[in-house]
Amino acid sequence: MEILKKQLLLAAILIGAARVEAAAPILLVPKGAVEIRSAAAGAWTPVAGPTELSAGQAVRTDENASAELKFSDGSRVVLAGNSEFRVDRTDGREAIFTLSLGKLRAAFSGLFSSLISIHTPVAVCAVRGTVFELGANAKGTEVSMAEGVLEVKDVKGNQAVVTSEETLKIGEGGMGKPQMLALSDARALEAVRPMTVHAEMARDATRSMLEDLRHRELKASESMLGKDVVDAFGRRVRLEEYLLRPTQNSFELLFLSRRQDRFDWGHLIERFNSRIPDDLSQVPAIISGTFLSRNRPSNWLKYMEFYATNVTDAEKEAITLGDPVQIDFSGYGAGLRWYPASIDFVQTLMGPGVPGGSRVQFQQHQDYGQTTGGLFTWTQSIVNNVGTGSLALLAQFQLNPANAADVAFGGCLLGGETCFDHAPAALNVFSPGDFEYQPQAQFNGLQATVADFPSGTNKADYRRSTTYPDGSSLTVEKFLVSNDGKLFDTSDPGENTFTKNGNYNLEINIQSNLFQGRDIDVLIAPEILQQKKAQTTTPDSPNFMAQ
Repeated sequence: MEILKKQLLLAAILIGAARVEAAAPILLVPKGAVEIRSAAAGAWTPVAGPTELSAGQAVRTDENASAELKFSDGSRVVLAGNSEFRVDRTDGREAIFTLSLGKLRAAFSGLFSSLISIHTPVAVCAVRGTVFELGANAKGTEVSMAEGVLEVKDVKGNQAVVTSEETLKIGEGGMGKPQMLALSDARALEAVRPMTVHAEMARDATRSMLEDLRHRELKASESMLGKDVVDAFGRRVRLEEYLLRPTQNSFELLFLSRRQDRFDWGHLIERFNSRIPDDLSQVPAIISGTFLSRNRPSNWLKYMEFYATNVTDAEKEAITLGDPVQIDFSGYGAGLRWYPASIDFVQTLMGPGVPGGSRVQFQQHQDYGQTTGGLFTWTQSIVNNVGTGSLALLAQFQLNPANAADVAFGGCLLGGETCFDHAPAALNVFSPGDFEYQPQAQFNGLQATVADFPSGTNKADYRRSTTYPDGSSLTVEKFLVSNDGKLFDTSDPGENTFTKNGNYNLEINIQSNLFQGRDIDVLIAPEILQQKKAQTTTPDSPNFMAQ
């Protein structure tokens, strides 16, 4: 049975940043007495209505006025009264602005989430997908972050990274240290914590989830968790999680990992055929019942998605499952069991280093009886070696689950092979009874996968690396690490804290040579499900799966 279950682990995906296009004009919407000028020594001209701005033009607001700048990708800048703001440059490569006086509130996403810098008399602020407030005059600058990341440099060359809920002051004497911005502070956005990922989630692939979060915000979180921990590399991490229930049939876990110099986040989405209980600790039993159950499941897993990003690059794993059908597994000695009629895996890579900006890296389809009656059929495709990133057939093979000899042999590779003749020479890609890739080149050198335990087999540290025919690679390493950064050690006789709720976290580190030297590193605290269980005040019906 474990052999078939292992098939569920054959996928991994990457999503990343949106493609850069030429910037459209900026629309200025005045409110009150607002003026513009087209040259540094030119005259100020009143603005009566919406007006397009271009590079070289400046905006000035009166004491009781304000002005909104709208960008083509939905980004916005609101200038307060007594402010002066200039558009220095805006094109397909970058956008540069100057706030010489006054205050602004900015919300950048999409195209402008990572191409902007704002100059003040004493500092330069580089935007990395952000919502923030900025105040400036000749003597100093103050930044107040709501969400995202802002890189700040003063005139002396000192640098700082300001992240969500932090404020930073830069004066004539230099730069101070970032300070936490209290949630009660009037400058903080409402429901600031779950909106930390506003700009990053404004990617096409996650736009629907963003809108969902924006509408429900903090009050919609079924459960929240936050704690300071140490990761497997000895770095301090602020770990935050939000548990959402968009429908009775699904849940979404949003996890944020904030370090001093970086921000990683991701989500886990699971959808089921019918209602799942409020006590989500019961969900694993539903997933287990989806596969190889003796009786027809009354509820089953329909879709599962894991997504993780460092804001620039991302990785996604998606699994879609068909409805359960009854299958004869007598070849495994199990008899009739219920199993999904089909299972689809998709790997997608997206990011500035990915050819074309986005591509499917690996795809697998498994079905029972749909391609060939009475047989399991697997079809696998990976990126080809032409450089375009298109998919090419890797292999297609079949297995008769009712035939013990076929099961022991590991199936039949289609295309020139004689199926189910059990002759060792007929198929040398797989070891008997093993569907896992072997740690050497497979399928005429198209793919090589290596799995190992870098810290030793007794440590909870597992790494899997794959090299594709075009030379691209993907490595995923998973750690079970305590709050103080210690790997779980099965050989330690005194190691009994694993059973204590909240002591260990799952850390997932993702690397690819397409990430241009960057990695993705997220932590997940499983205790949020137990926290949700403790919050459940009404016992779930024992017949919940049938509802």
